[in-house]
Amino acid sequence: MRTDIDRHMREQGLAGLVVFAYDRACAPMYYVTGQKLHFAIWFRAADGREHLVHDPMERDQAAASGLEHSSFAAHRLSQLQEEEGGPVRAFARIIADMLGSMGVTGRVAFHGDMPPATAYALLQRVVELAPSISIDAAPADVLTLARTTKDERELAVIRKASGAAVSAIERTLELLRSLRRDGAGLVDERGEAVRLGRIRRLIQREFLEHGFAEDGESIVAQGRDAGVPHNRGNDDDVLRPGTPLLIDIFPGEAGGGWHTDMTRTYCVGPAPEPLKQLHADVNEAFTRVMSSLRVGQQCRSYQELTCDVFEQRGHPTVRSKPGTEEGYCHGLGHGVGLAVHEPPRLGGPPSNAQVLEPGMVITIEPGLYYPSRGLGVRIEDLVVVRPNGTFENYTPAPYELEIAPRG
Repeated sequence: MRTDIDRHMREQGLAGLVVFAYDRACAPMYYVTGQKLHFAIWFRAADGREHLVHDPMERDQAAASGLEHSSFAAHRLSQLQEEEGGPVRAFARIIADMLGSMGVTGRVAFHGDMPPATAYALLQRVVELAPSISIDAAPADVLTLARTTKDERELAVIRKASGAAVSAIERTLELLRSLRRDGAGLVDERGEAVRLGRIRRLIQREFLEHGFAEDGESIVAQGRDAGVPHNRGNDDDVLRPGTPLLIDIFPGEAGGGWHTDMTRTYCVGPAPEPLKQLHADVNEAFTRVMSSLRVGQQCRSYQELTCDVFEQRGHPTVRSKPGTEEGYCHGLGHGVGLAVHEPPRLGGPPSNAQVLEPGMVITIEPGLYYPSRGLGVRIEDLVVVRPNGTFENYTPAPYELEIAPRG
């Protein structure tokens, strides 16, 4: 949580923290200011003092942050660019000057989103100008640690995003149930075949109706493509009966912000026996994990449980056959927040000792994949660890495999 930043700074011995939004949407900047500033630098000293330097065009957002703030113009950005020979070195001057004026000396952590070469040049110049500053290179950075748990305000947005995802699945099921068989295929009320792109656009419209949007491209894949975990699917494919239709959606706030994540696998009409068995095995793993979630348990233990279930049913897993591309070939889940994938991880190497804590938002998403057989199944829900140690499912939506068309 954001209120944990000071504690993490103390534990890591940091003298300061800097976040730079470099002319683009920046999740760390949104996290520390609560505003979607695209061009700004945020400073925090070890004693909790903060200051925001911002683009003059974003002065209203800066004011809404409630932070002490000043504009780039007030720091003579244009003149500094002339003196330094370019914008990157000019920004380094502003950073060095601000850290100096705040009395920050020692190890400072830097966050943001910019090209690696730009970041390298910026930090080099900061250290040249402020030799009392050193750059923090700790692998467990303070913002990642803070973002691992969410407060009630953040959870409220994630809950709304989850509602948009559930609604999109419900609208998709309405479409699937409205179809009718036409020979070996499926058609809508106009007698036209339905392509996967139509399903994707329906989902996107439903997100927008709720004030959310896709971050990247959701997965709407069938058959062989459903058997490759992150194959996005082919919008030109005609929806086929009797084949797996895998839908993985992860809407977030428009313009960047808090996300959700969920997956369902459906089949229009009767499913062939191999697909029914695969879905039953995935559902068994999903149910076993969901019913065994406990605060204080190692996150990785649930990956082991999932492997136990699948191996008992004869499927290869990343444990029994490392590097496998069929069977169970990924981790069980991950954290969700300002990014669709963030800590904690419910999997990974044995060194992953992270335990479940109140405030975490995690996915539970077992899956089995056999692209060579045209099969793939994944079930995924977003689960929140409540302060009292209970678990709340934010994405309840129908789990049944077979969807009966209209006729």
